[in-house]
This record gives sequence, C-alpha cells and structure tokens, in this order.
Amino acid sequence: MALQIRIFSKGFGALLALKWLFTCVHSIMSLQIGFVSKGFGALLALKWFFTSVRSIMIFQMAILSKGLGALLALKWLFTCV
Repeated sequence: MALQIRIFSKGFGALLALKWLFTCVHSIMSLQIGFVSKGFGALLALKWFFTSVRSIMIFQMAILSKGLGALLALKWLFTCV
C-alpha cells in the first residue's frame, strides 16, 4: 500500500511537472505570436506604404514623360520655325 501511494505521488509529481512545462510553453508561444502579429501588422503597413509610393512615382513619371514630350515638341517647333 505504501509503495502504491509512493508511485501515485511520483505520478502526480510528474503530472504537475508536465502541466507546469506546458503552461510555460503556452505562455511563451502566446507572447511570440503577439510579437509576430505586431510584426505582421508592421510588414503590411510598410508594404502598403511602398506600394502607394510606387504608384505615386509611376503617376509622376507619366506626367514627367508627357511634359518632356511637350517640351521636345516645343523645342522641335521653335527649331523648325
């Protein structure tokens, strides 16, 4: 009977140790997932920012190329006249 109680107490101690281990691992993983989600949000914000800047730059380059075309046409016109 004493042996069974000792085995039971060892099993209970092992169960408590495992529960403590998985609780610690769960809290660490929750913390890391929080960091990842914050990092993911920052990554999405940066991607949106650079996509917006790229589209603005493409628009400005189109305006610049139209302006350059007009400038060349005027230069050609005044050179011919």
